[in-house]
Amino acid sequence: MGSSPVFALSRRSEWAEIRDWFLSGEMAGFPVEFSYALAEVPTARIPKDVHRLHRLKGRSETKPILYLAGNLEVVSRFAALPEDPSRRRLLEGQPRFLTFLLPARPLAVALGMAKSGKVAFRIPPRRPLRDFLDYLGEPLSGTSLNLSGSSPLRNLEEIRGVFPELAVVDGGFRPGAPVSPILDLTAFDRPVLRRSWRSLPVR
Repeated sequence: MGSSPVFALSRRSEWAEIRDWFLSGEMAGFPVEFSYALAEVPTARIPKDVHRLHRLKGRSETKPILYLAGNLEVVSRFAALPEDPSRRRLLEGQPRFLTFLLPARPLAVALGMAKSGKVAFRIPPRRPLRDFLDYLGEPLSGTSLNLSGSSPLRNLEEIRGVFPELAVVDGGFRPGAPVSPILDLTAFDRPVLRRSWRSLPVR
C-alpha cells in the first residue's frame, strides 16, 4: 500500500488532499458518527477488485457494505429513489442516523456495491462529516474498521496497531456505538425497520 499518511478531518485545508487520496483509488480509516470506517470510493478502486475491503478485514465476501453520501443526488446515481410520496419523504427529510436499503441501479451492481439487488446508503446528520461527503461528490464505504469479529477500532493508536500501513483520516476518539438502524424501502407492503442486514453491523 506504500506510505500511510494521516489526515485530519477537522482541518478543511486538508480536504482536497483527502479527496484526492480517495479518488486516486486508495483506502483509509475514516471517522464516521460513532466509529471509524474502512473507506474507499467504489468508482475509483482498481477495476474488478470489488472485495478488497473484505480481504483486509477478513470478512466474508457475501456480506454487504454500507455506503455514505453527502446528498441524495449522489445516492440517486447508484440507487433507485422511491416514487411513493411517503417513502420519498423519509429520504428527503432531515438527515439522521439511519441507513436506507434501496433498489440498486445497474452502476451499483456493476461496481459490486449491491447484494440481492439492494444497496445500503446513509446520509450522515453530523457536520463536518456530511459537508466533506458533499465535497467529495462520490459514495464512500462505511463498513466498520476492524478485523472481522473484533471490536471497532476507536483511535489512531488502535488503528495503527492493527492496520499499520493504512492511511487514516483522524477524527479523534470514537466510542464504537451505537449501530445505525436500517430502513428497508424495498419492502413491497411497507418500509421495514431492522437492526441489521444479514447480521451486518452498520456503522
